[in-house]
Amino acid sequence: MAAEDQPPRAQANPEKTKKRKKPKKDKWGQPIAATADEPAVQQVQEREAPEEPVEAAAEEAGHGAESYECGKVVASGMPYTTTEEEIRGLFDKFGPIRSLQLSRFPDSGNFRGLAFVTFESDEAAMKSLELDGHELGHRFMRVERCRITASSKRQKKSEHESDPEKTQGGLSAYVGNLSWNITEKDLRDFFKSSRITSIRFAIDKRTGDSRGFCHVDFEDDESLERAVGMNQSQLRGRPVKIAYAIINRN
Repeated sequence: MAAEDQPPRAQANPEKTKKRKKPKKDKWGQPIAATADEPAVQQVQEREAPEEPVEAAAEEAGHGAESYECGKVVASGMPYTTTEEEIRGLFDKFGPIRSLQLSRFPDSGNFRGLAFVTFESDEAAMKSLELDGHELGHRFMRVERCRITASSKRQKKSEHESDPEKTQGGLSAYVGNLSWNITEKDLRDFFKSSRITSIRFAIDKRTGDSRGFCHVDFEDDESLERAVGMNQSQLRGRPVKIAYAIINRN
């Protein structure tokens, strides 16, 4: 039985010796017995060699400028009691802020210590990274650039390419990405060039807080068109999403 166990070992050793001897063989006169094995090994080596730098380049590109949202940073680790005004006061010294979005708990609507700050320029965003490690309310903030993810790409695509079409006879508009403390007066001032019939805020039934969007009813089609034309306009530092409202026919 010991003698029968040796052949597999003997088979494994020639493979190792082939790999060792291959660089020593003359490429113009390879042994015939080796041509069935060596080209396969060479092909694998030729295919594997270029893949490593390509993958490394892809990883480096993933950490390059194209993998970050221009002018946008993420601030985390802040106390839950931090207000929007306090956050804005920390960041506006680095440059004009285009929008400030606070992340909130879905059940209570309270601030969860995470905010997204978008500046008018990428240079201002880079300067704001100086706040990384800044002490705020006995906690240390973390400020870093905002990466572009697959979900954010899908969200942007849906926001700009999947807007509902106008419904015949409809005079309502969806208004989203609103500040949590926005008031009806703020919206009427915002749409001062249009004649408004009513404003219907979306309210969380459990907390009674605003859900960050509403529907605005207008008196005439001209007012609706003017309002929809204001899509992505700034309201309290946020680009407001304005689109034709979807009418439920039931």
